[in-house]
Amino acid sequence: MTSEIRNDTVGIFLARELETILARAFEVEYADIKYSTVIPVSSEVGTGADSFTYRVFDKQGSMKVIGDKAQDLPRADVLRKEVTHPVRSLGASFAYTVQETRAAAMVPGMNLEQRRANAVRRAYEEKVQEIAYFGDAPSGMKGFFNNNQVDKLVPDKWFDTGAVTPDELIALLNEPATRLVQNSNMKEMPNTMLVPYNVYRIISTTPRSATSDTTVMEFFLRTNPMITAIEPINELEASKSGGALSKDRIITYDRSPDKLQLHVPQPLEFLPPLRQSLEFSVAAHARIGGLALYYPKSAIVLEKA
Repeated sequence: MTSEIRNDTVGIFLARELETILARAFEVEYADIKYSTVIPVSSEVGTGADSFTYRVFDKQGSMKVIGDKAQDLPRADVLRKEVTHPVRSLGASFAYTVQETRAAAMVPGMNLEQRRANAVRRAYEEKVQEIAYFGDAPSGMKGFFNNNQVDKLVPDKWFDTGAVTPDELIALLNEPATRLVQNSNMKEMPNTMLVPYNVYRIISTTPRSATSDTTVMEFFLRTNPMITAIEPINELEASKSGGALSKDRIITYDRSPDKLQLHVPQPLEFLPPLRQSLEFSVAAHARIGGLALYYPKSAIVLEKA
């Protein structure tokens, strides 16, 4: 049998302390949690939704030279495709014993242990990032880094194989953006590259030439007409992808909410504490709809051979 927090001295103390702890938990930042900086995040889907659907429209039709009395006019039309994504719940909890709350209430200014709430916050961020990057197969959610709808290039050289010259490094960096623009007949213009950390290390420390104080990355960002940012991502190394990738990858894409979004209908929330026997338990809940890649041709993968 469970009951909500009691309205006595200990109960009031616990409620106030938890309010402080939960506020602090949301202030904690982690350097390796980067999903929200590389993928636009949306909360527009309702928290009660079990799925969401978006429509992709395509236009077709042409004009031609006709006679004044022509009857066979070419027809223009709009094609519509609907894509549905599931929405699932995420959950965790942390707890304090009755004795811990009584001991803390006896000491003015003493806080309950912050690390437990932070651990839940950390677990939430890690799970959301995992789903954003690699999806969740049992739920039918697709990730960004292993999305099978994105075109893939496999060059014969890589950044860390053999004696790769600065010119070859620059050519490797230019290839995915150039190919993406060509494949889309200039309809797509990528602006961001996500690279494994080892690739980032090489291009950010290798001089453009023996007599230059400019690195390969600096030269590329200055001369490429489209790419404005290169971000290092640990999980793009196959060895750090948890088995989701078989080879190291670079992803070049348009970082715009018009092209892709991570749907989080309900960010992490902490529910009121419940007393369970000799513990006060605090449940944490969130809702996630996964990645929606509205235009798969707005991204391209460069993969190590």
